[in-house]
Amino acid sequence: MAGEFEEIAHSGGKVTIHIIDDANGRRGYQMSYQSMRPVPMALTGVYALGQSGMPVATYNIAGKDSAPFPGCVPVMVASDSEGKFGHHCPACDGYWRSGPWANVCPYCAVQAQPYEFLSHAQFRYVRHYCEVFAEAINADEPGEVTIDMDAVADAVQSTGEKPAFYVSEQSQQHKFKCTACDEFNDILGRFGFCTLCGTRNDLTEFEGRIVLAMRDRLNAGALPSDCVRDGVAALDTFIAQYAKALAMLVPMIERRQKRLTGGRFHDLVEVRDVFSKFCGIDICAGMPGDEIEFATRMFHRRHVYEHNGGEVDQRYLDESGDKTVRLKQHIQETLQDGHRLTNSLVKMARNLHKGFHEIIPPLPKPIEAHESRKARIADRSAPNRARPAGG
Repeated sequence: MAGEFEEIAHSGGKVTIHIIDDANGRRGYQMSYQSMRPVPMALTGVYALGQSGMPVATYNIAGKDSAPFPGCVPVMVASDSEGKFGHHCPACDGYWRSGPWANVCPYCAVQAQPYEFLSHAQFRYVRHYCEVFAEAINADEPGEVTIDMDAVADAVQSTGEKPAFYVSEQSQQHKFKCTACDEFNDILGRFGFCTLCGTRNDLTEFEGRIVLAMRDRLNAGALPSDCVRDGVAALDTFIAQYAKALAMLVPMIERRQKRLTGGRFHDLVEVRDVFSKFCGIDICAGMPGDEIEFATRMFHRRHVYEHNGGEVDQRYLDESGDKTVRLKQHIQETLQDGHRLTNSLVKMARNLHKGFHEIIPPLPKPIEAHESRKARIADRSAPNRARPAGG
């Protein structure tokens, strides 16, 4: 798998357009795609306007649909050499890679048809394809023309002139599979929306990477106070990602936008108030009072561990209301406190993720399709049921 920002060659192959005249002199065509390269390859397609090469619809290469307009050209589009496709957002111009079907921009969450998310290189290829097709279909005699994508794939290693329809993609920074629909995503940065279903990946990252690492550190003997500091900071970042997404996607007055995009989220009481009033989300839903009180105190103690080396200052006493410690006292946490906090952080993260997607729902069809696939696999993998007697 490629590292950050590496150029990924096309999967290669050859597209052949066969022009045919029938007995009545009516002209038609057939298309084929052949690839012999030992790399992963996936194939999809778009319909494009023959004169301009502008994509206008998704093309089912299995042949179960028809052109949306007269004069449309069906264009076969092959993947890169990792079996993935590059995409550009028509709204924010962000670039990413995924499977063939993109429904949602992972950066700005705009929804569009898959053909509208072609990468810039794929747009050039589609225009070239339409030009070659037009020349072939309008030629005096029938015949066949070939678009050699093997030459395109080989050109990624070449310093010479690239083909006019050169296509390659670029790996990004963070590759993940969506836990809701199982789609592969390769995005810039770490956090974003799944391009197939629109589910955010923050919760998976928070639980599967950050919290898991914190628990491992605690069990390996790390200072619990360090984990309190880092855990609250990580949730602060987690909350900020959802806050920015809400400010971007939900119409609201400027004052609320500024609070969600410009403020920090290290005071749990204020965080609960903001999300409850602005969005109707209680990030402490289902948590008993003593757990909320404990988590609130740990949020305030982050300041003590981060800036004062664990020594209580007047700010902590004023803001936390903690009567169990005194000014200049050096405080520390127990291993039990560290694990208790990580459990609370996960609950709050789950509550925010759930509340966010109640406001910005994911697309249901990709998720339902994935659940259906899982059910079929589980059914096939289940042990054979005992046959009834006499069967």
